[in-house]
Parts: sequence; C-alpha cells; structure tokens
Amino acid sequence: MSLTVVYRKNKMMKVLLCLICLAAAVKLNMAQVLEEYKAENKINNEIYFHCRGMFIEEGDNAYMTSNFFDKAGHNILKEEIEYKAGSFEILKYELEDYRTGRKEIITGRNNEYILRYKMNSDNNFKEKGLKKGGLILHGSFLPIFIIKKLAMLNNGREISFRLIVPLRPTTTRFRLKQIGMIKVDDKECYEIKMEAFLWIARKLVAPIFFYIHTEKPNRLIMYKGRLLPTDEEGNPLNGVITFSYSDF
Repeated sequence: MSLTVVYRKNKMMKVLLCLICLAAAVKLNMAQVLEEYKAENKINNEIYFHCRGMFIEEGDNAYMTSNFFDKAGHNILKEEIEYKAGSFEILKYELEDYRTGRKEIITGRNNEYILRYKMNSDNNFKEKGLKKGGLILHGSFLPIFIIKKLAMLNNGREISFRLIVPLRPTTTRFRLKQIGMIKVDDKECYEIKMEAFLWIARKLVAPIFFYIHTEKPNRLIMYKGRLLPTDEEGNPLNGVITFSYSDF
C-alpha cells in the first residue's frame, strides 16, 4: 500500500471522527437540559426533610425525579413524573411514601387521565378517570411552569389552571399572579402567589408562594406552603422549602 493511500485513509478517518463528535455535541446541546438541586424542608425553622432532585428536558418531553429523606437520612418518599415539555400534559406520574404505603399513579389514556391511588398500605388501590381539557397541571412541575410563564406574570397577567389532586381524586381551580419583589438570602426574587380561583374557596384553602430569582435562568429559590411529605400518620404539613443547585 502506498504512502499516499495511507495518508488519504488517515485524513478521512480524522474527518469522520470530527463529524461524529460534532453531531454528538449538537444533539446533546439541542436535546437536553439538565438541572440538579437539593432542598431543605423546614417547619417552624426546623429542618424536617431533605430532598434531592433532578430535572431533564429532552426533546419534546421532560422528566423530574425527587427523593425525600428524614432527619436520620432515610429515604422516605420518591416522586417521578414525565410530561410534555410544551403543553405540560402528564404522560406518567408515580409517588410512593415508604413510611405509610401511600401511592399515587397517573397515566394518560385517550382524552382522560387515569388516577390510581391509595392512602396507605392497608388500603387497596382506587381508580378514577378525569377528562382532559384546558390547562391541567400537577404540583411537581409547577415551578417549571411558573418560570416558563414568568414574562406573562411579570406583565401583570394572571394564569388560571386546574391542579390535579390524585388522593381526592379531582382537580381544583387555582390562579397564579406576581405580587411583588422580595429578597431571599440576598437574592432578588419575584414573589408569585398561587391561590384558589374562587373567592369563597380562598377562605378555606391557604395560598402558596413561590420565590423565583430575577436573574436568568430564574431558578426557584424558596417555596412556602403545603409540603409533599406528610407526617408519619399521613397528616398534611405546611412549611418552607429552600433550594440550592449544583452550579449555583
């Protein structure tokens, strides 16, 4: 084999390798957004739970997973969701509380969501279908939704939606609005209020607050309201969650 042929082959291999690397880099850049975070759940200024989570937006779909730990470091609850990144349509949701046996499962089927749920390990699963239609959101991805709609909220727009609640099982109408600016740990944040849509329901349901950093990429810094983990008897808890991120 001549030196000229060997040179041409080596040159072609280098070009091919460069193209493969470029294609892989472009695919990764276009297809994937990765966010990792940690959170402290506080009740009356005392840390009750820790959380570690991950959010991935890949192509048309988004995925979130969160693991909650008690004071001793035991994994007590896991939550996973897959949804359409553009419309926030739920594709699959699963929650399991390892202490109580509480489980929630949501799947999509044609024009409805199928909710399977049980309060604790002593109960059997119950199932109910809820019709799709309009904007239906789940609490697990509400911060992502708020961040994506931040421009609307900052322009004085209110966003109404139905929140899906598997254990009831039903949807409840809420609205989001930006009510001002506030500093959280020396970070300037937008204060977003979530409250019941109907005036009479506001007397019964406490509002929830999201504090979003004003600087890009507008991460959630703090949350005030109902916590995802319950107490060991399954009773709801309210508190404050503060978030930290792998590069922030």
